[in-house]
Amino acid sequence: MNKQELIRQLAGETGFHERQVRMTLDCLIRKTMEALANDQSLVLQTLGTFRSVWQTERPGRNPKTGEPKTVPSRFTVKFRPGNAFLKALNDNK
Repeated sequence: MNKQELIRQLAGETGFHERQVRMTLDCLIRKTMEALANDQSLVLQTLGTFRSVWQTERPGRNPKTGEPKTVPSRFTVKFRPGNAFLKALNDNK
């Protein structure tokens, strides 16, 4: 599912216009990025927790050429799913 498909489904379920759903989703994404950039975590009950993590510099390889390269240090995002999310995911199997 891509963003536009999600917007259509949410608009269909909520009765809001697609434009309103898009603005809300864009705001959620923007606020999530702002929180993580400010070293805050975002906890969405039942879904899970997003948090920023600092990765140190490490050795790596160019997958095409096999040439050794150094992967620079950077921030990345980790997601830990909530219990309800994991339960819903595994109940369908």
